Amino acid sequence: MPTLSAVDQAFFLLETRERPMSIGALIVLAPPSGTGARFADRLVRQMLKQPVGPPFNGRLAPGPLKGTLTLVTDDKMNPARQLFRHKLPSGADLQGLFERICQIHARLLPRDKPLWEQHVFTGLPGHRVALYFKTHHGLIDGIGFLHALNSMISPARSSSRPQAIWEGLRNVAPRAVTGPEPGSISSVLKAANDMLRLFWHQGLRDVGLGRGLPTPFVTTPDVLKAPPSPHRVMGHCVLSLPQVRALARQGDAKINDVLLTVLDMAMHRYLAERGITPDRPLIADMPVALEDHGGAGNRITILQVPMGRPGSAPAERLADVVQETGQVKHEMRTLASGALTLYSIIQHSIASTIEGLGLGNLPMLANAVISNPAGLEHRVYFNGADVELALPVSVVAHHQVLNITITTYVDELHVTFIALKEAVPDVQRLADYTAEAVAELAADLAKAARRKPAVARPRRAKSRKAAKPAVRSVRKRAAVR
Repeated sequence: MPTLSAVDQAFFLLETRERPMSIGALIVLAPPSGTGARFADRLVRQMLKQPVGPPFNGRLAPGPLKGTLTLVTDDKMNPARQLFRHKLPSGADLQGLFERICQIHARLLPRDKPLWEQHVFTGLPGHRVALYFKTHHGLIDGIGFLHALNSMISPARSSSRPQAIWEGLRNVAPRAVTGPEPGSISSVLKAANDMLRLFWHQGLRDVGLGRGLPTPFVTTPDVLKAPPSPHRVMGHCVLSLPQVRALARQGDAKINDVLLTVLDMAMHRYLAERGITPDRPLIADMPVALEDHGGAGNRITILQVPMGRPGSAPAERLADVVQETGQVKHEMRTLASGALTLYSIIQHSIASTIEGLGLGNLPMLANAVISNPAGLEHRVYFNGADVELALPVSVVAHHQVLNITITTYVDELHVTFIALKEAVPDVQRLADYTAEAVAELAADLAKAARRKPAVARPRRAKSRKAAKPAVRSVRKRAAVR
């Protein structure tokens, strides 16, 4: 059983009733031909044939130091005791399913039981079945969760073996460690040196003499705030991956940059409708996988990324985001993973302390957590059924109100929004605005391309007219790139 890292421990130690540290996966299945209403029963029987694997076969136990925790393997864990069935009311749609998921997602997982639950929903149109698998973030992060799902699903409808998400990571490789051994004097000194360098870069940025990560808390606009609460709402939209990829090429950016930009546009529009105009760029809390990610546990750091300047046109916002994400990448290349992990723990511990002391008027660490842990590149199947939809259900961090997670399924980008109900009660509106922002960004990039001066080819002495078609072709290409 993999040990609990410092980040894993933090997810357990910082958990409260208002801030459950559960993550989950929601999968909607279309029944195989001829199964109809019998599909759900057959599916449950198939899943229950499978044993529980790591890390889901771990139980919490006291750690070697007071106040710490460890995992012990339970080889006799019975999955039937962790499986719960639900019948949705007649006429239920995806939004009705989201409401039920949010109710279950907000409940704390009992520490004296297995740290996962499998929920099975029936009552969706066409005898579809929804699976919601819930586990603790201290066991596994989003990328590890995707590894677990990838090992369970099949690229072919005719799978020869039953499948269950609780089988987990079949081959949990030891975490690869680069650099000095963790805990050694040299690793501690290197982490301390890197932390000092990170703070120095932040200070230079604050006085306008350098470029580094933004100073946490003090640079975050005071918007999208609410007292801690266990109540959650969920929204969802779908973006075209080919279209987003084309916009990234056109804007000399990455797909992630385009996604941050359209989310920034949607959040500004949502705030403007409520008469709120931020005076500084909104801040995204962005989880980033470390190079030595090995599957189980949490091998991430979470860094802050300012997005577009208030009042900027969409193309200008994209340029701002490209510059800021470039700074994050530069810092990650120059700092050891130990320093980045420690930096993340310190920041989010401060946010938890602020919330725990009831100091809600103090600045937030970020305006939203925005992550993109990849996804599924090809159409897949689960126990012979088509996977129609696969969405993450994430954590809303301390002293924040919104989590946005983007995953890929074939040629679609699925954007899932989880928010505190008291802060963003109509979160689906934010999802709708995100989908609409893609077209707005495309139009503004095209307009910006037309404004760029065309570079004429050198004229030939024989004919002056030959240069004119070349100029027009340059303009035409610029408009569609």
